Amino acid sequence: MENRSQHLLLSTRKPRGISTALLTGLLALTPMGPAQAQEGGPAPVQVIEPDIEPRSISEADIDAEFFEVGAFAGMLTIDNFSSEPLVGVSAAFHATEDFFLQFNYGMSEAGLTSFEELSGANVRLLTDDDRDYSYYDFLVGYNIFPGEIFFSDSLTFNSAFYLVGGVGNTEFGGESNFTTTIGTGFRIVLLDWLTVHVDFRDHMFNSDLIRESQLTHNIELSSGITLFF
Repeated sequence: MENRSQHLLLSTRKPRGISTALLTGLLALTPMGPAQAQEGGPAPVQVIEPDIEPRSISEADIDAEFFEVGAFAGMLTIDNFSSEPLVGVSAAFHATEDFFLQFNYGMSEAGLTSFEELSGANVRLLTDDDRDYSYYDFLVGYNIFPGEIFFSDSLTFNSAFYLVGGVGNTEFGGESNFTTTIGTGFRIVLLDWLTVHVDFRDHMFNSDLIRESQLTHNIELSSGITLFF
């Protein structure tokens, strides 16, 4: 009788053990509520969207045409003479986005040398006509640093820093001299048909006006306006 009672008790406890295991498993699979997640788990991530409005920029582009003409003015330092005003005209053909061909013609008039100033009015190395200085050159240019200039949050202009080099001819002191020209420049595109230039040039040629043939450096600093068409 006692063995039979123990057997019955064991038989009735076994299903309870299985039910307890099933209940524990179900509880483990049940997701936790919001309160439990806050107490025992990480806090939910809050996504913040920045309030950024796109900026509208008015930008001047170079027109579709390839030809450019204009005028310039500045100062020309004539080697062995003085620095004098310079005026001229220019024309350019933009072969590609980076390379362009340019023609320039400039005029100036040389002043007195230091020797003439010290010697007085009776000593003149050149006549008035021989003091006329004019040149023309054909240059190849390369836009080495194209970029933009921002004047305000909504106004910007295209720009470019470029290098030029080429050959030409200089008429000065009754001589006609083959001239080599190198220089740099900076261009700002104000409108799609209007640009402003600032140029620095060195016109080099051999001259024997003052002494035996020597290489002279004639420095030009000028600014001009050009039109695209």
